[in-house]
Amino acid sequence: MSISPRIQDYLVSNNIPYQIVHHKYSDTARGCAEAAHIPPARMTKGVLLKDGNGYMLAVVPSDKTVDINKLSMRENRLITTASQHEVNEQFDDCVRGAVPGIGQAYNMRVIWDDRIVQQPDCYIEAGDHEDLIYLSKKDFRSLMRDGEHGMISH
Repeated sequence: MSISPRIQDYLVSNNIPYQIVHHKYSDTARGCAEAAHIPPARMTKGVLLKDGNGYMLAVVPSDKTVDINKLSMRENRLITTASQHEVNEQFDDCVRGAVPGIGQAYNMRVIWDDRIVQQPDCYIEAGDHEDLIYLSKKDFRSLMRDGEHGMISH
């Protein structure tokens, strides 16, 4: 599959330069980092969350976990993780279980962890379990310009 058509269209239409990095199959972000020989702190993972207002995508380093309690307090409402069925519905042009950290392409609110920009660059799932999108720090910031951010993981 390579890259999700929706993600590719979004990156191209927003003039975000990127590269595709192919790796051996892995169904976890941390496993993708290992397969691609990338430090886990530079590999991001998308986590689909939901609350009374709908869905949002948290983007954190693959070696971290979303701090749902902190996000719930920050938003002043209960936030939970979405079910696998909901993930598959929202990312319907991706391989089952692949959650690309580019929720904007799906008209989804995005919140990202500040730790990501402590690295020189990052990698994001492309929509399958064998390809990654490589972005420089500058291009990641440009991609996430409208997204909220903070220390949202532990």
